[in-house]
Amino acid sequence: MFDWWNSLTGATLFFWTVAIGATVFQLLLFAGSMFGGHDFDHSADVSSEHAPMAGAEGAVKLLSLRAMVAFAVGFGWAGVLFVDEGFSLTVTIAIAMFVGLLFMGMIYGVMRFMVSLKADGTLDYANAVGLEGKVYVTIPAARAGEGQIELLLQGRLITATAVTSHSQPLPPHASVRVESVEGNTLVVSPAH
Repeated sequence: MFDWWNSLTGATLFFWTVAIGATVFQLLLFAGSMFGGHDFDHSADVSSEHAPMAGAEGAVKLLSLRAMVAFAVGFGWAGVLFVDEGFSLTVTIAIAMFVGLLFMGMIYGVMRFMVSLKADGTLDYANAVGLEGKVYVTIPAARAGEGQIELLLQGRLITATAVTSHSQPLPPHASVRVESVEGNTLVVSPAH
């Protein structure tokens, strides 16, 4: 094996070095993500615990570490293949650049897709406006006190504090519609 490596010269040695080095680095990134639970590419970590999650467009950068390593993998292996086939250095570099950019674009697309799958599990009561639910605990009339309703919000069945401006109390199991939100309290009216 060392004889083979020592026989490499010029462009062939360069492309083999890039291909092997980038592939090893790509495997280390993969192993670190899968087994170590560590993401070496922090460009996708743009949202904080208290801030709303950024869209996939803002969360993934084209020139991230993973995308650049993918470029090097595609560039190196395409260079190895085409230089060994006897193509000129100019053609080999052009094809290797194209393949590298293709690999980079594919990784970027996969990363964007994966980031778009992330869901923020924080309940936002503003999303309840217009939804219907059922009274769980009697809601006193004319905002004289608070009751509770059950409704399906963001894919979860929740119990929330509710008030009403309706002239009659809303008894358990009555259907209601959320009209607005005041803090963590839902303002409801009878659903017709």
